[in-house]
Amino acid sequence: MNDRETRRVLTAEDLTFIGQRLRILDPYGGVKPWERDRLWAAVLDVHLEAETRADREAFRELVGALRVLDLLDRHFLLK
Repeated sequence: MNDRETRRVLTAEDLTFIGQRLRILDPYGGVKPWERDRLWAAVLDVHLEAETRADREAFRELVGALRVLDLLDRHFLLK
């Protein structure tokens, strides 16, 4: 077997479960169902509305969480 045949895959339901466990995304619409574009739009709104240092730090944390989910989406999501 080559690498492609043994590669693990995730479904949208798997990404939804992983995203829900991140709790950080809950105040921004959560991740159910898995909708990458909607989540990024909600997080970018946080950036646009950020007024304090704490808001900007929260934005960076959200981006980090979404980058992890994007990596899983790109490399492991069954399409």
